[in-house]
Amino acid sequence: MTISPNSKNTVAIPRKYGLELITVQDTSGSLTIQQEDFARSRLLLVPKKFLISPFFAASPQAGERKVTVGNFHFHIGGFNPLNPNSHPPALDVRHARLLFSLLSCRQNSDDNTQLVRFSFNQICQLYANSNGGRYSRAIRSLFDNLVTAFIRITEIDTGIARTYRLIERVAIEERPIRRKDAKLATSGQMEMWFNSCTLSKEFADLLGKAEELQHLRFDVFNSIRAPLAQAIYLYIPSRAHHCTEAKPFEIGLTTLLRQVSSTVPMHKSRRKELFTKNRNSILKQLDGLKTLNGVFRVRLTETNSGDDYKLQAWEERKQHKSNLFTRKSALIDDWVASGHTLEELEQRLAQVEPMSEYEIDLLEKAAVRLEGNEPFFRMAKAMLGTARFAELLAEAKGDEIEGRVAKKNPTARLIWRVRTAIKSQKVTLSAGDKGLDN
Repeated sequence: MTISPNSKNTVAIPRKYGLELITVQDTSGSLTIQQEDFARSRLLLVPKKFLISPFFAASPQAGERKVTVGNFHFHIGGFNPLNPNSHPPALDVRHARLLFSLLSCRQNSDDNTQLVRFSFNQICQLYANSNGGRYSRAIRSLFDNLVTAFIRITEIDTGIARTYRLIERVAIEERPIRRKDAKLATSGQMEMWFNSCTLSKEFADLLGKAEELQHLRFDVFNSIRAPLAQAIYLYIPSRAHHCTEAKPFEIGLTTLLRQVSSTVPMHKSRRKELFTKNRNSILKQLDGLKTLNGVFRVRLTETNSGDDYKLQAWEERKQHKSNLFTRKSALIDDWVASGHTLEELEQRLAQVEPMSEYEIDLLEKAAVRLEGNEPFFRMAKAMLGTARFAELLAEAKGDEIEGRVAKKNPTARLIWRVRTAIKSQKVTLSAGDKGLDN
């Protein structure tokens, strides 16, 4: 497969856990939470290649998958370079949900190394908003797949290939059953506790490269029930980002289903039915989903030849003028001096997202004062692009951790670096800021 490139009350939830300020209403002496987004991190940084390609299959796989995206060829599962007789399955959207849950734990921790600490109950809650036995068993099986499945990434122009796993090991602890009245308490059976996992060095290094990462609306992804709709949401919004209702992105259903490794019905009517049947159809699950910059829209129409249906997708962009643009700022002077226009800046400010949990966490660890400076940093993010902005925040965090003393203070040092970057470099959007963040 080849793919071309009304309440006065608020509750403060700690950002460390990926939660947000929520508004609550006092009802008969009790507080009722009204905002639904408080339980999970809203934005999650994941590798770009997970979002610009059908990296994760829509259904469970029995063997390997091969995907080519631009200059890279991916061989996912189906082989083990250390054991030719081992054929672990390729990864699908269930593995994506588990992997993203782990990355959420890592992103909200104080230690962005290979080690990811978590409780099994925490993972079950992130994965399925449940800690029921069925999900526990399923998650154990998915952990096994993530530990055993290898990925080979080949650069087509050089022929150089690298092979590694995403997770190297999972730390498991066995303990006697705690409930003495349980039937199994006298059976000798032990309780299994998951404490952490270790990412492979290659995968951890990738997660440390801001230019290789994009934001995913993890809350939206986890709200989708159908695996096929999940696979499409991971992949197609990156293709539809710059498209409009008048000029949508188009892909035939046969091609789309093959790309996400889903069964392709033989008849055209059955392929349409796959997307439209049931009250909560695939099409209804996808249409209206939030993206970083707007709303994902989809519809079906017949192909010109009439032998298939095609999915048309586009993004309804947020139409608002940022109040940041009305502020007097030296940054705007720097922007114009670097050769850019105010019209371009206005467009970028209309699209830029508020500071993410990841970016706020970097600023906190860098001892940079956000209060009073958030408009500045948000404007800088729009000018530099998400990837370059994150690089500067990571540098500031490194300065603080390594004890490098600033002439004035860490905040002033970072502001100086931001202004220097805008004045001295030709500012261009990275691929992720051109619409590949979904």
